[in-house]
Amino acid sequence: MIEGKKDQLAGKAREMKGRITGNEHDIVEGEAQQTGGKVKEKVGRAKNKVQGKVEELKGELRQKASQAQHRQI
Repeated sequence: MIEGKKDQLAGKAREMKGRITGNEHDIVEGEAQQTGGKVKEKVGRAKNKVQGKVEELKGELRQKASQAQHRQI
C-alpha cells in the first residue's frame, strides 16, 4: 500500500509540473501514475484482507482438527 501512495504522490508532482510548464504529456502521465497508485493501494488492501481471512480459516481448521483428535482418544 505504501508503494501505491508513493506512486500517487509522484504522479501528482508530475501532473503539477506539467501544468506549470504546459507540458500535456507530463499532465497525462502524472494522472495515469496517480491512477496506477490508487489501483496498487486497493489491490494491496484486498490482498491483506484475503490473507487475514485465510489465516482466520486456518486457525479454525486447526482448532476443529484438534477437537476431532481429542474425541478419538
